[in-house]
Amino acid sequence: MDLRMRITIANQASEETDSLRWLKRLKHWLWDKDIHLERTGPQLIVLGVLSAAAIVTELAYHHNTAALLETLRAKSMVVFYNVREVALSDVEAPIAAWIVVAAVTRIVFGAIVGIADIAFYRKITGKPYDWEAMINVSVVNVVFLLTTLLTFSNPSVDRLLEHYASMLSAVPTIVDLNGPLALIVACYLADFCYYWSHRWSHKIRFFWNLGHVNHHRSRNLSQLTQAVDPQSYLLDVAGGKVFVLLLLPVLTKLFSLDFRDGGWALVVLVLIDAWTNPSHSVVLSYAEIKSPFLRMFRSVLVTPGVHFTHHSREDDHNITDGCNFGARFTLWDRVFGTYVEPPQYIPETGLYGDDSDYCRTPLRFIFYPYMRMFKELQQNHPRYWPAILFGSTSYHPPVPVKSKY
Repeated sequence: MDLRMRITIANQASEETDSLRWLKRLKHWLWDKDIHLERTGPQLIVLGVLSAAAIVTELAYHHNTAALLETLRAKSMVVFYNVREVALSDVEAPIAAWIVVAAVTRIVFGAIVGIADIAFYRKITGKPYDWEAMINVSVVNVVFLLTTLLTFSNPSVDRLLEHYASMLSAVPTIVDLNGPLALIVACYLADFCYYWSHRWSHKIRFFWNLGHVNHHRSRNLSQLTQAVDPQSYLLDVAGGKVFVLLLLPVLTKLFSLDFRDGGWALVVLVLIDAWTNPSHSVVLSYAEIKSPFLRMFRSVLVTPGVHFTHHSREDDHNITDGCNFGARFTLWDRVFGTYVEPPQYIPETGLYGDDSDYCRTPLRFIFYPYMRMFKELQQNHPRYWPAILFGSTSYHPPVPVKSKY
């Protein structure tokens, strides 16, 4: 082998080594390494800029602050979680005006609570606010939002929804209700569907790993450090919303619910929704601990303290892969035995088990649950695949996935 060929081979090997080294470095920064910025010098400035962007993003995403002006001009309004919108032209003018005021209050109150969590987090919990977690979650939530937009722009999804709507047209209406009674029934039906959707997303591995686990991966939970479920159509079903998407329309067809004559109850419901919506807030949870008056509402409502307990990782709160699954009412948790009274302290939040991945890296945060399930399928015999996919979340396959995360 002449000298020129040796030099060529050596250069190629060097280039391959450099490429491999570059890929390893890229993997380290994008996958292995958590977001962490020092609290001094230029990194502090970067932290401030990214945190400000994350706050704006999270307030716009979770509390709809971007639509504040649009709310003032809205022709219809959501009065309660998972209940269909009310056309403002169908209600009396004074009530319609107050519905708009209450809806604006809902947005502003949520934003204030989010900022208050940042301001008082250390005082309430004794821990510093997790800025990096908020930055990570804001990126993750934007990705999920884009996934939603791309999914619903898919013609196939539109055709599926149209087909389902045509199927619903064949469902008979059994009971006609109107006024305040119809409004109450609509709220409890919506919460019933959400309860079982939510409980399934905790109970079944497929629903949990392909969606809802992301929402619980925060050890420093606050209103602005919560990740949403992956909000695409298929993952909305996989993330536990199958009952809301499929069962709720059927139930509301069986029960013809006309709550246009709900009167001032419509305004009251918007205000209740405003208070219960910031359900991951340490400030509101702490307020309940200090106020017997606020704790009284737990007998009926899923207050922020009740839902915060749902995010607890403490064994006392793990009745059936979790607790307190309702969205706005505690009725269904009480009926089905999954209600847990919140403790008189802020519980530790996160995932059960000490081997959980609490990363602050967007790529790993999003994709690791999928990869872990894929590795479980890859490493185990096909006869275990049904249990790996659709078994209980407490199921562990014979060959567990070994991971440093």
